[in-house]
Amino acid sequence: MEKKLSIKHIGFIVFIFLFALMLIFSIKGVFKVYRLRAEQLAAKRNIAEVKKSNKKIENQIHELTYNKQYIANIAREKLNMIKPGEIVFKFLGKSKKDKNTNKTDKK
Repeated sequence: MEKKLSIKHIGFIVFIFLFALMLIFSIKGVFKVYRLRAEQLAAKRNIAEVKKSNKKIENQIHELTYNKQYIANIAREKLNMIKPGEIVFKFLGKSKKDKNTNKTDKK
């Protein structure tokens, strides 16, 4: 009778051990699913940002290819270029940025 009892105990212990393993791995699986969903959401946001950036670049390419006025504006702003016959006025003195920094220095 003791052998049957010990076999029952061993079977019960094995069952509890297997159940505990299953429970532990299922909890890890749940955490992994949540982590993967968070990564997926971050990747989707990144994709949306990249698509938005690509659209801006496509628009710039289109403007640079077909819009001469756009090219002229960029040349004026970025390269300080002027058209022949234009007069450029340069103002000497403090700029707005300089005036703002002086106000904060006095405080």
